[in-house]
Amino acid sequence: MPKDAIAWPVKMRELYNHHFDSTMWNGFAFRDDDIVIATYAKSGTT
Repeated sequence: MPKDAIAWPVKMRELYNHHFDSTMWNGFAFRDDDIVIATYAKSGTT
């Protein structure tokens, strides 16, 4: 790997239950300038 290359994370498993469905990312085409911000779903009262 070249010195200035970025080691991007690699998806290791699928998560699927009533809160998560990671399969929706499988066909997503990322661009070089994309930023993904992900958090857990909020639960409880507000």
